[in-house]
Amino acid sequence: MKRCAIYARYSSDLQSPTSISDQFRVCESFAERQGWTGVARFEDAALSGFGVDHRPGYRALVAAAIQSPPPFDLILVEDVSRLTRDLSEVLRLYHRLRLKGVDLAGVSDGVSTVNQSGKVTLTVKGLVNELYLDDLRAKTHRGLEGRIARGMSAGGRLFGYRTVSVPDEAHASKRDAPVRFEVDEREAEIVRRIFREYADGRSLKTIAHQLNVAGAPFPAKDTKRGPARRGWAVSTIYTILLNEKYVGQWIWNKTRFLKDPDSGRRRPIARPPDEWIRQGRPELRIVEDALWREVQSRFDQIRKAFGGLRRPPRGGARPIYSRYLLTGLLRCAGCGARMRAQTAVKRTRTRVY
Repeated sequence: MKRCAIYARYSSDLQSPTSISDQFRVCESFAERQGWTGVARFEDAALSGFGVDHRPGYRALVAAAIQSPPPFDLILVEDVSRLTRDLSEVLRLYHRLRLKGVDLAGVSDGVSTVNQSGKVTLTVKGLVNELYLDDLRAKTHRGLEGRIARGMSAGGRLFGYRTVSVPDEAHASKRDAPVRFEVDEREAEIVRRIFREYADGRSLKTIAHQLNVAGAPFPAKDTKRGPARRGWAVSTIYTILLNEKYVGQWIWNKTRFLKDPDSGRRRPIARPPDEWIRQGRPELRIVEDALWREVQSRFDQIRKAFGGLRRPPRGGARPIYSRYLLTGLLRCAGCGARMRAQTAVKRTRTRVY
């Protein structure tokens, strides 16, 4: 009697969590008909089937399968795509299991490595699963491009704007309806303040500090991808000051995201400029052209002063930010350190007798 381990997975948090229990039920019924005994369960909930490192259940399954001796004789899944949608990973798993004498079987797709033709069917199925992802990616991109062409949002958040649902005949539900951006005046005023203060000569660090002291609302971070940000950061100020959307120039399709085959995480890959989609959206303008040019001119000055760097090295922009003429230009004859002017405040000390 074969001992089998059952693996179940669903890929999106929009799917029902009961999918896991349903897969276990289908596999256990199949194993019972075959006279097999289930000895272990492994699962991954709301995780993509592309990549390995982000799926603890899958890694635990493989780690158990390559033990000597393995605690089970066969891995049973509802469909091979539950294991992985990466063809190279399918073949890698097949060879690792073969060395340990562990077979692989899928209930709904009929894949089984028990017989000689198992490798062929497994390879074909793995290729079909990978092509499915490529086709899904292309169709999703086409749909997002259509939304952009209609002036709608393709997703994401942008400080200074809010999204509003636009129901239509094709989307009766408000949840499924496309959304468009509109200016959020409360946040937009903070964006204008950032541009004005930087144009007036304040540093990125000073602006961030003053916003935090004032308790100004800050961009929300997606808690699914990282911890929530607790305030304004220099990098946030820098990103806002370089975003052309605030002057009504919206550019989409500058990058594409591909999943790392090892970590399963999405990695941004730059697209060539001829693939960019540019739109003039004057109704979404927050910053005037004159202020935008003034800010970009200051950035150009910093880049020229520091050899083309996008940002000056830490503490290196004092000659540009300082109100004193020779700050950063004079050097100490002894150690060579840059000298800077600093105002001194005399403090009085109260003595108690």
